[in-house]
Amino acid sequence: MSIAVICLLIAIFMPAVTNIVGKVTAGKGYDNNAPRIWLEKQTGWRQRAYWAHNNHLEAVAPFAAAVILCIVAGVDRAWLDQWAMIFIAVRLVYTAIYLANIGALRTLVWMGGAAIIVWMLVKAGTALAVVAPVVAD
Repeated sequence: MSIAVICLLIAIFMPAVTNIVGKVTAGKGYDNNAPRIWLEKQTGWRQRAYWAHNNHLEAVAPFAAAVILCIVAGVDRAWLDQWAMIFIAVRLVYTAIYLANIGALRTLVWMGGAAIIVWMLVKAGTALAVVAPVVAD
């Protein structure tokens, strides 16, 4: 299994980790019969952990698409592995900044993660254009 695919698996499980962090530390107050209602009522860092959870869910699909397209396009695996690891590192920093409630920096780090996805998609698109040029009618 390539490093990029391992990074994709990590990205898939990141939402669960941030969600669990808020729930486990709640002690007896957590209601597993109505977890979403309970999570929406949280404040402080537990609320931000839930929001980070939601943002991780939103980031998984574009990252997965970028990784898969890079693999299909035959993008250099070392390049893909490197950028996938950087993306995961950026998302970990994003989570820490989110929990610490540093809004402006969080936005900049989020933009860095989004830029990595765009870069990966551009690389895949370029590789596909070289491998399979569009045939004009």
